[in-house]
Amino acid sequence: MPSPFVTWVEPADLGFNSAHFITYGNVCENLHGHNFHTRVTAHGEDTGEGYVLDFVALTRLAREICQELSDRVILPATSPVVRLAEEDGLVKVESFGKRFWIEKESCAILQIPNATAELIARHIGNRLTEALHRENLAGGVHLLEVGVEEADRQWGFSRHVFPQ
Repeated sequence: MPSPFVTWVEPADLGFNSAHFITYGNVCENLHGHNFHTRVTAHGEDTGEGYVLDFVALTRLAREICQELSDRVILPATSPVVRLAEEDGLVKVESFGKRFWIEKESCAILQIPNATAELIARHIGNRLTEALHRENLAGGVHLLEVGVEEADRQWGFSRHVFPQ
């Protein structure tokens, strides 16, 4: 049976401005940026308060994670085709003949194999899951869904199942 309650947050400021590129086939895209938007949906049971999660707490935690990505270049640390090397405060990025040098402080190096909207959503969802457990807010949650909008009406989603 599906969860009886859903808490959904998508405030206008729950997003981040970042640059990225993705790889596919034998291609590395040009480095480019987006105004990413984020949506978080928690499915679950009534915690006794009449909701799955408090809107304010969920928004606060998600916003903190998104702010870590804002004004950064998102780089995939576990890609089999993107090489990252650090030298003198710079990150050297190489893939399929393209090379970039980026200030390390301007990078968000994520434990993902590609900087797609779906994998960025998974990163945010993993971090949010950890934060909900750390703050003892995960009690009623069965499923957490995180969406990242890369361009107008182009979303990547990731689902995170909570053990019951």
